[in-house]
Parts: sequence; structure tokens; C-alpha cells
Amino acid sequence: MVPSFAVQVALAASPALRGQPLVIGGQPFESKTVYDASPEATACGVKVGMPLREAYAFCPGAKFVPAEEWRYRQVFEGIADILERSSPAVDVERPGCACLDIGAVRDEAGLCREIVRQIYGETGLSACLGVSSGKFFARIAALTAPPEAPVIVSPGQQREFVAPFSIDLLPCVRESIERLRLLGIRFIGELALFSREALVTQFGCDGALMHDLACGIDRSMLVPRQKPELLTESVSLDSPAVSTAEILHSCEAVLQRLLPKIRQRGRLCREVTVRLDFAPGTSQERSLPLKEPAASTGPVLSRLRTWLETARFPSGVTEIVLTLSLTGEQGKKLSLWPDGKMTDEGMSGAVEKLKLRFGYQPIKRLKEVSPRPVLPEKRFTLTDVTE
Repeated sequence: MVPSFAVQVALAASPALRGQPLVIGGQPFESKTVYDASPEATACGVKVGMPLREAYAFCPGAKFVPAEEWRYRQVFEGIADILERSSPAVDVERPGCACLDIGAVRDEAGLCREIVRQIYGETGLSACLGVSSGKFFARIAALTAPPEAPVIVSPGQQREFVAPFSIDLLPCVRESIERLRLLGIRFIGELALFSREALVTQFGCDGALMHDLACGIDRSMLVPRQKPELLTESVSLDSPAVSTAEILHSCEAVLQRLLPKIRQRGRLCREVTVRLDFAPGTSQERSLPLKEPAASTGPVLSRLRTWLETARFPSGVTEIVLTLSLTGEQGKKLSLWPDGKMTDEGMSGAVEKLKLRFGYQPIKRLKEVSPRPVLPEKRFTLTDVTE
């Protein structure tokens, strides 16, 4: 875990901001919320998720900067690549937080220190690592760990370790957390005093999840990240291009060859990486994420034009290489069932896979209540699909 990830990325890009209150998310007059905040800003009362205008009231002297989610994804992709040197199974939960499988490693503390050293050396960011048999417990351990000393939770100690932590850390919906507070429950360990049935009756799927975690059981699975599909094409120029119009014209020719391949796969382009080779034998490369994934030349050329209009090159461009990063579906609706038919057996199999992925059953069946209640809103209830 990289604490205050967005803040660290901003400080790495602008070291002059170090030591100042920093609020990530936009300007105070914008109708947005705080994406991240530096320790100096949080000390003044700024919290992640509060409106920017409220953050300004708490800390008017803070430096307000916009959130650059595309940059955060790009930086953390590089960190995930570093993690994959130690484990092929890296589960990226969100930019700034990832889990990896190091079950076969004997010196866990030594490996963690080496990972932290590599991340800092290659990105300038400080990471904190926690080790446990479950993703939730490892995440909590990382929250309490300093960069130089990973926190390791021994097998069988998860229940005692997690007990004193706030219920706010539970991966449950906000309504469930608020109801727990209304019941006077503040710490995760208190949930272990209730039976699983009682919590499920009150909170449904969240109840089962919070009971398991309070008892030291984490059923969530490690899902290795899928690297994006890449398509690359290049063009060599007979005479070096020196103007933006010439370079864009050549880029458009390359895109005309790439985009049909994207459409054939039913995919979208989410990022374009352009490499320009110059006459003296030097080159320049830049990754340009798109605001929205696209499968047409317009958005990609617009993104390239924005960069080219401000870029400065040492000489004329002799070769252009474009690499498109693919993602998503191109508006196609795919059936859950290959033959278009839904069977109880197929539904049960799909539900079991989802249950393994999320640690609880996310799909419910609408069932009519018998005898039929008078109030319409009471006539149906949600039950597990497998019931």
C-alpha cells in the first residue's frame, strides 16, 4: 500500500510543494470532493470525501490541485510491474493498493523491505507493506506499518489483530456501518460477540462478511491483474516532419491501420503511447490516456494534437510508432450463457464463482412472500439464488 498515493505522486512531480498543505481534487469553487490530502491539510481538519469548499474553510492556505486519475493509474501500473518481480499473482485493488501472493517465501520481512526499496528507488514513492493470510488483514497491517518495517500477522492471530480497529475499515456499504454505530458498535472485535445468524438477519450479505472478518476469516480470493492488450504500428517518413500538421497526418495514417483491428476484437482504446524518432538517432516517448475509451480516430488524434502543440523536439521526426492500450467492450451486450438459455445449474455455477470472488453472494432471487401481505412493499423478499 502506498499511503496518500495521489499526494505522493503530486509531490514527486512538484517537490516545491513539500511541507505545504495540499488538497487533491480541484479548486475550492468546484462542486467536487477531496480526492486526497497531505498530512498538513488533514491536521487542519480536511478529510477525504468532504466538499472542496468545506476543505477550503478548514484550510484556506492549502494548495488545491486537480486529481489526475490517469496519471495515478499509469504510476501504479509501474509499481505493479515491480511487484510482479516477486510474485506472478498481483491483485491491483485500486491505485495505491495491491495484494500479492508470497506464500512460498521464507524471509517475508526481507522480501518486503526489498520491495519497498525498489518502489522508492524507481518511483520516489514510499510504500507500506503488511503480510497476512487474507487480503483484508494484510491491508489493515499495511495501514499500521511504517515503510521501513512491514507488519506481519502470524497465522491464527488475525482475530486478535483486527479486533481493536474501527468498523469504518470494514468493506461494507456505508448504510451498514451507520447502523452499527447506532447499535453502539465501534470496533471490529465487538462483532465476534454476535452469532453469524444474528448479523445476517440484520445486515444480509454484509452481516456474513463482517462476522467472518471479525472472527479472523477472509474468504476473498486473490485475482491476478490482467495486463492490457496492446496493438502497435509504425510509419517511416521519407523526409523528416517538422510541423504538428505533418506529424498528425502520419499518425492518422497509422491509426487507420490500427483501429479496424480494435473493432474486430470488440475493444476500445483507453491509452495511446507515441514514440517519435528523430534524425540524430534520438527518440521521445509519451503515454497519453484518453478521457473516455474510444474506437475512432477523432478522440485519439485530439489527444495527440494537445500534446504535440506544447511539445518541443530537437529535430525533424523520421519515424512514428503508436501503441494502443485496449480495454472494455464496444457496446456489445454479451450473454451470461453461451446458448442464450438460463438453467438452474448454470446459474448456481455462476453464483458460486462470484461468491468466491467477492467473499459473499452478490446475486439474489426475488421471491413472493406467502401468505400475501397487505402492503405492496412487503409482498416480495430477496433470497440467495441457491436457496
